Amino acid sequence: MATGGNEIDTSAAEAYEAFIVSAIFRPWAELIVDLAAPKPGDRVLDVACGTGIGARIAAERVAPDGKVTGLDIDPAMVEVARDLAAGSALACDWQVASALAMPFADDRFDLCLCLQGLQFFPDRGAGFAECRRVLRPDGRLFASLWLPIEDNKGHLALARALENQNVDSAPVRRPFSFADAGEIRETAKEAGFRTVEVRTGERSARFRSIEGFIDSLAAGAPSARHALVQIPDDRRGDFVEEVKESLEAFVTENGLELPMRSHVVIATP
Repeated sequence: MATGGNEIDTSAAEAYEAFIVSAIFRPWAELIVDLAAPKPGDRVLDVACGTGIGARIAAERVAPDGKVTGLDIDPAMVEVARDLAAGSALACDWQVASALAMPFADDRFDLCLCLQGLQFFPDRGAGFAECRRVLRPDGRLFASLWLPIEDNKGHLALARALENQNVDSAPVRRPFSFADAGEIRETAKEAGFRTVEVRTGERSARFRSIEGFIDSLAAGAPSARHALVQIPDDRRGDFVEEVKESLEAFVTENGLELPMRSHVVIATP
């Protein structure tokens, strides 16, 4: 919860877990952990773990003798991740640290996950290199990175509507900024990975309505909420109407179902 004094304010991280993880990230975390297929006894690292959805799913697979470590630079995200795992028997450890200088020995982990994190690193090559450093020689990295924003219509609609209101759309576009498969492959190989496979996949993000989509990102999306708060109150209605017009084709009897397309990167040292 939000706190005072020297305690951590976790309100934004709690909103992220409540509104964004369940709607967008859980289906991808389940897919990638299924592909990675961690085994009982494995040591798994979830880099840029956020509130820990990937780590929690992986921890179920490595039990009873394995262990999962989640690492994120945001103390509030890690605090929420720790709280979510605390009420379970999952073997998880949580670290607040930069992905560019991880506090782990070389060759420590059997599997490294990085779910929609690398595009936010100030040095993507260094991020790949750190993942490689902490992996065992027979380890594997499984990472996800969104395809271009043009392939992710919900965020594209938000970005264009923001621009039409003269609001900087860069925070909405940033999650899609490391989307070229060739660049991803080259960056990983330059960081020392021997083999790099880049696949593409699609999952649906589900919201109760178009307004619910906007409200969810405004409340919990680490990037988008900083842009959405800039919309003047007297122009918010026009913004919402433009987004609704753009996304009407994705409204079903069950609410809004947005196809989201992502790369899945599989790399070995």
